[in-house]
Amino acid sequence: MKSLLLAACLALPLASAAAATAPPKFQEVLDLVRTNLGGLTPTEFERTALDAFLRQLDGKVLLDEKSSSTPPAPTGPAVSKTAVFDGVYGYVRLSHVGAKLEDAVASEFAKLGGAEKLRGLILDLRYANGSDQKAAAHTADRFLATERVLLTVEGEVLRATAKTNAIQLPTAILVNRHTSGAAEVLAALLRQNQVGLLIGSGTPGGVRQFKDFTLSTGQRLRIATGETKLGDGQALPAGGLRPDIAVTVGAEEERVFYAEPYRNLGRPSVIAGGAAHGKDSPARLNEAELIRRMKEGQNPETAPVITTPSVATPQVRDPALARALDLLKGLSMVRAAKP
Repeated sequence: MKSLLLAACLALPLASAAAATAPPKFQEVLDLVRTNLGGLTPTEFERTALDAFLRQLDGKVLLDEKSSSTPPAPTGPAVSKTAVFDGVYGYVRLSHVGAKLEDAVASEFAKLGGAEKLRGLILDLRYANGSDQKAAAHTADRFLATERVLLTVEGEVLRATAKTNAIQLPTAILVNRHTSGAAEVLAALLRQNQVGLLIGSGTPGGVRQFKDFTLSTGQRLRIATGETKLGDGQALPAGGLRPDIAVTVGAEEERVFYAEPYRNLGRPSVIAGGAAHGKDSPARLNEAELIRRMKEGQNPETAPVITTPSVATPQVRDPALARALDLLKGLSMVRAAKP
C-alpha cells in the first residue's frame, strides 16, 4: 500500500508538468486575442489569423484568392520557347504544365523537324510549374509507344496508350530548384519511363494530391489529401527529384543563362562539347571525324588532330543546356558508329 502511495506521489509532479506543457485550446486563445488586442479591425484580424494558420500548414492547404470555383488559368503560352541547336537537336521550353500541353508539345516538335530531321530533343522544365497533374500524364504519354500505368489522380488511373507516332528520340530533361508542381510530376514520369535523363539541380518536392472546396465567399480552398504516386506505386520523394547529371550553378547566373544561353560572363563555363575553349585550347574534333576514327578503330584521344577552318559559331555557355547537348551528341555518335 505504501509503495502504491509513494508511486502516486512521485507521479503527481510528472502529471502536473505534462498538464503545464499541454497546448492551450485554440479557440480560447483566438477569442481572447480577438477581444483584447487593439490596432486591428475585425477584417484585419481574420486575415492575419488565417495567413498565420495557412503558413504553419506548409503548403498542405492553399487558398485561391480569386472568387471563383475553377482554378485560375496560367498566363502565357505553355511552350514559351523553341530552338534547334547544331541543326539537329531540338529544344522545347515549358513555362507551365496545363491542359492540352501534350498537343502543343507535339505540334512544336513537328515544327522543329520531327524525328526525320532531329537527332535528339531537350525539354527544358527549369522554372516551370503548374497544378494540372493529369496534363503532366497526358504529356508524358506523347513520348511512350506502349500502354502502361502512369499516374493516379483523384482516384483516376491515367495510362499511356499504344501508338505508332510517339516522340521517341534521345531526350534530355532540364530541371532546377524551381521545377515545381505538375512540371515536377512530368519530369518524374519521363525519367521513370526511361524517356530521358534529368540534368540540372534538385527539384523542391512537396507535390501532393489536392481536393478542392468552394467557400461561401466563392474562393477556392485546396486541401492536400495524399501523396502523388507514379505508375509503380511509389510516391514522389518529399525532398524532390535528384538529377541524373548534376550541374552546379549560382542562382543569379542560372537566370542569366536561362535568358541568354550564349551569354559570356567573363570566366570559363561549361559549354556544348566539353570544357570552355580558350585561345590556347587544342583543335577540336568535329563529329564526322570522330565517327570516322571510331569506325577505323583509332583512339580519338591520341590520334593526330585534323584541323578544319575555324568558323565563328557561338558557344552555348548555359551549363545545364551544354551538358544536355553533350549527352545527345554522344548518343548520336554511338548510334551512328554501330554497324
